[in-house]
Amino acid sequence: MGATNSLLSTHELETPSGTLTGRKETCPTTKKHILTRYTRVPYALPPTGARRWQKPHPLPQDHSFSNSDGSPGEYTRLGSVCPQPVYGHNSVMLPNKDAAMEEETGYDEDCLFLNIWVPGGEAPEGGWPVQIFLHGGWLQVGNAMQNAAHDPYHLIAQLPRIIVAPTYRLNLFGFLSTPSLGAANFGFWDQRLAIEWTHERISHFGGNADNITLGGLSAGAYSTIFQLFYDSLRPDDQRILKRVYLYSNAVGVQPDAVDSEACEEQFEDLCARFDIDAALSAERKVERLRRVPYTELVEQILKLKKHTFRASTDGEFVPKTFLSDILDGSFTARLKKHGVSVMLGEVENEEMLYRLVNPASSHATMVQQLNNYYPAPVTNALLASGIYEIPESGADKDEWRDCFAKIVADCQVHATIRGFASTLLETADPLPINKVHRYRICWRAKGLDEWLDPEVGLCHAADVPIWTLSGTRAGYNELDIQRVKEWLAPQVQFLEGKDVDWGTTIATEVRLFGENGDIQIAPDQLWDNGLKVWECMSKALV
Repeated sequence: MGATNSLLSTHELETPSGTLTGRKETCPTTKKHILTRYTRVPYALPPTGARRWQKPHPLPQDHSFSNSDGSPGEYTRLGSVCPQPVYGHNSVMLPNKDAAMEEETGYDEDCLFLNIWVPGGEAPEGGWPVQIFLHGGWLQVGNAMQNAAHDPYHLIAQLPRIIVAPTYRLNLFGFLSTPSLGAANFGFWDQRLAIEWTHERISHFGGNADNITLGGLSAGAYSTIFQLFYDSLRPDDQRILKRVYLYSNAVGVQPDAVDSEACEEQFEDLCARFDIDAALSAERKVERLRRVPYTELVEQILKLKKHTFRASTDGEFVPKTFLSDILDGSFTARLKKHGVSVMLGEVENEEMLYRLVNPASSHATMVQQLNNYYPAPVTNALLASGIYEIPESGADKDEWRDCFAKIVADCQVHATIRGFASTLLETADPLPINKVHRYRICWRAKGLDEWLDPEVGLCHAADVPIWTLSGTRAGYNELDIQRVKEWLAPQVQFLEGKDVDWGTTIATEVRLFGENGDIQIAPDQLWDNGLKVWECMSKALV
């Protein structure tokens, strides 16, 4: 990973906690120092051995970036990410001219690291704005901006900010739930510790610790809502978040409880895969599972009846009142009190990616796969709602695939974004319209054809080259670059904590990046249907 033809060298950064050597990237034409990238920066002790399925353990207070002999620590190579299964959505990515530049990503349980991009040159007064990015991947897969599509070289060169991307535990390592573990939502706790680490230490990198914006794509946006909810309940001196951005996801359900039948069945299914005696106590079963090599655990994930591991209601990170607080306006009231701003939106063809990931091929598989996303009462309510035309018995696989993709696209993105926006803007004590920034992207640059199969259109996650300006590497022409910079201009104001010139004046308007590249304020054509689906989902659990 690295900008095409950028000059690479190293840069040493001295901090009160030791010295880091990062990778310096310089413009080959102007010789200007564009950025320094520090990778594999630990923010917690390795979650291995007895620490598997425990909350992350903070680094000791005297932890140093330097080596044990006092020499500068080396942070130029990418670190490992959480072990993970392979899903079919990668098939939409095409081989491109940057493939040879990709750095290899390894997989290991020792995976709690930060990747940090810092603009070159002197920081502005007060420090650079800080953008934390939580990666997507259904909470099952993904990495911390460790591929070409996420390379922010051109973004930082033209619209500078510090970007911090944490790795965190995924799938069963991050979200296995059973009461005998004594805790849950380990991936969320990882994220929170990474946020706190950033708040405490980003000033060492030239960042403004009082100007941190959190967000992410897909599961990263999903995670962000839980992080914001948790943050909103902290004492004033422990709150960190002032702004969040949600790329193509929100939350519209109360997760299954840790002691629910669904979580327990998944736990028992996992134990059975390793011939762990069902008669053993739950504590002994956990002890046995902790001895299983992580490679063997990963091999079994996609064989499980419920193969996704999701957030759970643990009464600690996710309280029982999570959904009710959102629905009755309590959460919005806390955000208003704290002056929080929210940016959220979607792309035009969200459903095209969901056609590829564990698609349904019958009514039974429809129920099974939807239950991998949502609690069973939500699945049942959606299928019985009459909102969707459920295929008849004997329908071909494409009909089932299309129906499944539409439901998931709504419930992951279209409906949840609109329902969540409604709770922010249409409650008794709403946020001001200048605190909620809604968008929709329909523009696909021709250059994207070098990265992404044209048949999927602007599918879920296809907007990454816009948000990172990385499309410049794959064919953006000068007009494309100007369009993207115009699109990003209000987001720059957002990240800097300034008044944002977004343009929307009512809840049912969006800032639209049109198919032809024009940017306008437009009525939201999906608003009514989105709220109908949102109501169906949320009422199923109330």
